[in-house]
Parts: sequence; C-alpha cells; structure tokens
Amino acid sequence: MKRTRIKWLVLSGVMLLLVVTPLLCSASPADQLAGHWEAELQGEGRVFTFIFEFKTNGDAVTGTVELSTQDRVFDITDGKIKGNSVSFKAIGLWSGTIKGDELDLTRELDYGKKQHMTAHRKKS
Repeated sequence: MKRTRIKWLVLSGVMLLLVVTPLLCSASPADQLAGHWEAELQGEGRVFTFIFEFKTNGDAVTGTVELSTQDRVFDITDGKIKGNSVSFKAIGLWSGTIKGDELDLTRELDYGKKQHMTAHRKKS
C-alpha cells in the first residue's frame, strides 16, 4: 500500500513538472510580440506589404507600421496586449492574436471596411 502511494506521489509530481515548467519558461505574449513582423494583403489587383516594428512595455504596445507602397511610417498608439490578444491604432484600428511566429490581424478602416491578414515574424 505504501509503495503504491509513493509511486502515485512521484508520478503526480513528475506530471505537475511537465505541465508547469513550459508555462514558466515560455516567453510572455508581450515578449513574443516585440520585434519585426511583415504581412501581405492582396487587394485591388495588387499586393500590399505592411511592416510592423513592435515594442512592448508590460501590457503597452508601441512602435510603427509602414506600408511598403508609401514612404511614410505611422506611429502605433493606444496599443495594448492582454494574453495573446493585441490591439492598437495606426492607419486604422488593429486587433490580432499571437500564435507563435504568426500574428492573425484584422484592420478596420474609418468607413467600417475590415481587412484580414497574417503577419510573420522576420529576423532583423
């Protein structure tokens, strides 16, 4: 009886470590978001490339968004990150979900049009 109980306790401890360790060691969503990302959007017979430079500080998101067809860079304002969700303003209202090295994004323009794209992390 004691051996069975000890085996069960050891097995439970090992299982707990297997579940908890990756959670403790993995980067926070804010850390995962920080850096250089690019997304392509097809429309009007052309391909538009959005270039994102995200900076994070706690749950605040700043940085820039650049549209490759323009020579302008737009500042990210009102950026927030909560869990794996991110939202910010920069040439529209953006919302998205971080999934590793992919960021599923929706951009809403002033007149209600929504554009969906997936950004990919790029090594600088």
